[in-house]
Amino acid sequence: TAPIGHLRPNEQVEVQAWASDRSQVLSRTVRGVMKYGDALRVLARLEGVPETAVEALVAAKFEYVVACQKFSDFKASKKEEDKWKARSIDELRHTFPANLRVAYVEFDQAEKAYFSVLLGVEAGPVDGAARDRVLYKVRLPGNPILGEGKPENQNHAIVFTRGEHLQTLDMNQDNYMGESFKMR
Repeated sequence: TAPIGHLRPNEQVEVQAWASDRSQVLSRTVRGVMKYGDALRVLARLEGVPETAVEALVAAKFEYVVACQKFSDFKASKKEEDKWKARSIDELRHTFPANLRVAYVEFDQAEKAYFSVLLGVEAGPVDGAARDRVLYKVRLPGNPILGEGKPENQNHAIVFTRGEHLQTLDMNQDNYMGESFKMR
């Protein structure tokens, strides 16, 4: 077998996804949770929703916000391991552009201020290519990570959630399609 450096780009992405689903719990969790969107699409079609309205209906009922306060640090890092983490998160965002968003904390050097940022993916206006899009940016009163990281990570991202129902998950969960049909 060839080392990973000798694989074609699409093969590298497939190997990365396979390895991530077995070792990186974020990837496994995101892929599992996104099955809720798939289940809503199936249910909409079974209930006779016109095909042109299915995606709008799913978007109105389901959005997944991943809170990753260190995402901007990973992207800017000189360490290859951190850059790999950022690329892996980007790959997930581009795999599920309609329903997956990433919330992270950003320090703006010019303003000397912290911001909570919600990042999405949109199709380009001319070529249709996927592009990053900052959906919202909220100025924070200071560094939101003062003590315990996990609840503070959720707190900075909560401003980007909406709807009647909100579910928080830890990164060690998975899902399968049969479970997804339980959510209407």
